[in-house]
Amino acid sequence: MKLDPALFDLLACPIDKQALLYLDDLWLFYNPRLRRAYHAEDGIPALLAQEGAPVTDENHDLYLRRAVEGNARVTLRASLAEVVQSAQRVP
Repeated sequence: MKLDPALFDLLACPIDKQALLYLDDLWLFYNPRLRRAYHAEDGIPALLAQEGAPVTDENHDLYLRRAVEGNARVTLRASLAEVVQSAQRVP
C-alpha cells in the first residue's frame, strides 16, 4: 500500500516539527537533524515521538546519500537541500 501523496504536505517530525525525508522502499521517515527514524505500516506513518528510533552514524550517512541520489521524498514542501544542510549543521 502506498502513502497518500497529500500526506507529504502535512507530515512533520513530532519532536522538532520540521520536514522529514521519506525513503519509500524502506517505509521510513527520517529526521536527519535528530537522527531519528519513524516507520510507516500499511500506509500509516507512525509519527509519534515515542515511536522514533535512534539511527547509527552509518545509517545516517546511508539515508542522506540515498536522499541526495534522488531516492527520497521530502515532507512539508521543503527542499531536499534545506533538509540535508540542516542535518550537517547539527553536531
